[in-house]
Amino acid sequence: MGSYERAEAVDSPIFSDATLDLGEKGCGQLVMEIMFAMREMTPGQTLLVTAYDPAAAGDIAAWCRMTGNTLMRTISNASAKQFLLRKGQ
Repeated sequence: MGSYERAEAVDSPIFSDATLDLGEKGCGQLVMEIMFAMREMTPGQTLLVTAYDPAAAGDIAAWCRMTGNTLMRTISNASAKQFLLRKGQ
């Protein structure tokens, strides 16, 4: 039996400690804005990021790996993607 990933309902609520809408911001500016938002948070808190840049998924995943934060979930909508991040130590 093969493994599979269950599709997430688009309208399922996502709870976070803070939200950040980055619009069309890309690469450098995108990760800087996330970094500034995360500085205000305590370890374990979550940040829901909305981004329209097609490269945001890769940029955010790489930033999380380099900084010790966790990319908990990615949600794709028609025009935007949302990323639920958890602040590390």
